[in-house]
Amino acid sequence: MSRWRTVGVFGLLFLMVAFAVFFGLTVFGNTSLRLDEAQSLFQTQRDIPGLLNLVAQDVHVPGYHTLLHYWQLLFGQDIYIARMLSLVFFVGTIIMTYVLANYALGSRRIGLFAALLVTISPFMNWYGSEARMYTMLAFMTVLNMYFFVRIVKQEGSGRWILWTVTAILGLYTHYFFILVLFSEFVSIILLRKRLSGGHVIRNTIIGGTIAGMSLLPWLLYVFSLGFASNTRPTLPEPSAGDLFDTYAQFVFGFQVPAVNTVIISLWPIGVLLAFFALQRSKREIPLSMTPFVLLATLPVLSAFLISITIKPFFLSRYLIVALPTLFIFIAWLLTRYRKWIARTVGITLVTVIGVLFAVQVISPNTPVKENYKEAVQYINVNASARDVVVVAAPFTIYPVEYYYKGDAKLTTQPIWNRFESGSVPAYDPSKVAQETKDNVSSYQHAFLMLSYDQGYNTKLKNYYDTNYQRIASRTFSPNLSVYEYKISYSPPINISP
Repeated sequence: MSRWRTVGVFGLLFLMVAFAVFFGLTVFGNTSLRLDEAQSLFQTQRDIPGLLNLVAQDVHVPGYHTLLHYWQLLFGQDIYIARMLSLVFFVGTIIMTYVLANYALGSRRIGLFAALLVTISPFMNWYGSEARMYTMLAFMTVLNMYFFVRIVKQEGSGRWILWTVTAILGLYTHYFFILVLFSEFVSIILLRKRLSGGHVIRNTIIGGTIAGMSLLPWLLYVFSLGFASNTRPTLPEPSAGDLFDTYAQFVFGFQVPAVNTVIISLWPIGVLLAFFALQRSKREIPLSMTPFVLLATLPVLSAFLISITIKPFFLSRYLIVALPTLFIFIAWLLTRYRKWIARTVGITLVTVIGVLFAVQVISPNTPVKENYKEAVQYINVNASARDVVVVAAPFTIYPVEYYYKGDAKLTTQPIWNRFESGSVPAYDPSKVAQETKDNVSSYQHAFLMLSYDQGYNTKLKNYYDTNYQRIASRTFSPNLSVYEYKISYSPPINISP
């Protein structure tokens, strides 16, 4: 019987992986290049010194970018190929979520259901096909947590070394991995009386210190270049709604505001159900559930508190470290109910996620969609050599350049020569008139592409609307529009040979 159960587990995991790979290679893999992906390609399609220089001026660490650099050398430079690296880590996260939950909690059922939630998560599928480091960050989190649980259980001779190595790899994947180590350290403190031997805390501190010191050379290099000044976007201060919206995105993906409002409004019901499950059950909470609960909550709460008190940097994708353990917690929580209740709730949850997965894929108004491909194709067809294309915000020039094949001049506003000045210039209302004149005065038409609003897109559009005749406009995805303006009324001169 045990052998057949093992075969069944492998079969179910295979189906989950097949699901993720199918959608990654078809639906998600063929979407338009997005801003962050364009920056990944711009940074990695050069030699290692140039790559490190560009990444150091951005807001990330070089682990993923270096790996993507060699991945492209092996398999090709196309965005579709670049996205496959993220898909590999997505698949790895599915498998490791099962391995982690099964090992920590001793339950194949919990492990399989948690892995299923990761598999069908619209959030994970979106980033599983994006040429960025987020699924790599999730994978390194689960892998590091696996060795951490071995430390808690004090099993395996090499657990400290492997935990430290994965901590170093995680820190070089994303700065936010430090929140994983913080959650694990808090877990050790809370569990210290239930652990045998005082060396656990000592070794955790030693391993964490080694991992932190490994990042020091990179931080010194970043400091020497001026601390991430290149393409850092302006982020708003988060609200309490953003806190709950992060968890809604983890489970249900990116939905239009109306649907998202309904989801967020139901969160108290979910909290009550969890509280009821814990109160009704008389079974002891497993020792290894503590780090799962902390990792599912502390990174999000910490990022939120720092963002409202020091500097805003609260983005749900940065907090993907909390997602796998959140799903493990949900899967474990269902076991606290009677079987028929757990089955009903589980089926309902999977059904709702599946429906919203389809909505995220089909809806053209999905908030995270960035249809630069069709927007640039529209410009390629309609703009001539007598026209100019003006892009705002300036750093959105990266995805535009990837698709642009036209003859019209391509520029930005504010005007940015990234090969000379480096950092993106700030918007200055006093310079709008002169910069607009410099950009468009000698052309017949101007195509103004507005996306990734940094607080001035509406002002820029209003200036163009006030001073020039708008003759066309088109929206290609949420917050990505192209406006065509008549600049010159002088007919072009045709000189016969």
